[in-house]
Amino acid sequence: MKRVTGILLAAQTAAILSVLVLGQFFCQSDFAVTSCVSDAAAKRAVKAAGFNMPVENGRSVEDMVMQIAYQLARRSVVKVTVKDAAGSGIVWKADDGIVIVSNRHLLSRDVSAEVTFGNQETVTAAIMGYSQQYDIGFARIPEQSVTAGILRDIYEAVPVLYDSESEDAKKAFGQDYAGKRVLQVGAAPDKETASFSSGSIKGLSFIPLFNTNVLETACFSKAGMSGGGVFDECGRFLGMISGGDVPENAQKREAELTYSIPPVLIQMEYEKILEDTAD
Repeated sequence: MKRVTGILLAAQTAAILSVLVLGQFFCQSDFAVTSCVSDAAAKRAVKAAGFNMPVENGRSVEDMVMQIAYQLARRSVVKVTVKDAAGSGIVWKADDGIVIVSNRHLLSRDVSAEVTFGNQETVTAAIMGYSQQYDIGFARIPEQSVTAGILRDIYEAVPVLYDSESEDAKKAFGQDYAGKRVLQVGAAPDKETASFSSGSIKGLSFIPLFNTNVLETACFSKAGMSGGGVFDECGRFLGMISGGDVPENAQKREAELTYSIPPVLIQMEYEKILEDTAD
């Protein structure tokens, strides 16, 4: 497999852009949560989760939990457009305005971004700042721009702040989470019925390009998914998608293994930016 990531640096190839950040062909006014898997894989995922599957005595408790998790997750995801590129973002804070976390490689392209919510409303967000170490950036929508429709539609992400830095932390995380099911949700340029990709957690791995341990999930991701989220079966936020591996001979630029930034790093960088802006 050929490793590629969603980080946009001058020296990287255009193929990276096509994997996780969608360019100017991304329609400004169209937003939906979409599956980041192939049609066949999506059908298998739907069947495995029990979605739209008739059963004699109703869905199992596990299936209903997955449905609720999905409904929460999709409301935490937004589309983020900066100049001629677009990706995804997560509702990080919804107090005194709305703070969106997304990838530095997207937000660093300008001083503002257009944020589109699942109800199709689009508002302008000012870029708050970026991490100096990680692929993390923040944009803020002022309170006066937040409509009642937006507030009804969104759900502030509930992050799991697991330790991700040390070898002991990686081992502990693997013991607690390896093999567990996850949902990966992100923005897309179509108006199809909202869907999702499902997969499983592999663990935490150090990836030099990300300069940290990142969450590895065995789950497909594709163009526009960068900045989207990985969610557990309770709808809790486990990581922000930032890159992935694409098979060497893949016809489509779809990653089979996804790398995501742990929420504890997002929280740390958010606090730093708040301190910087307060000075």
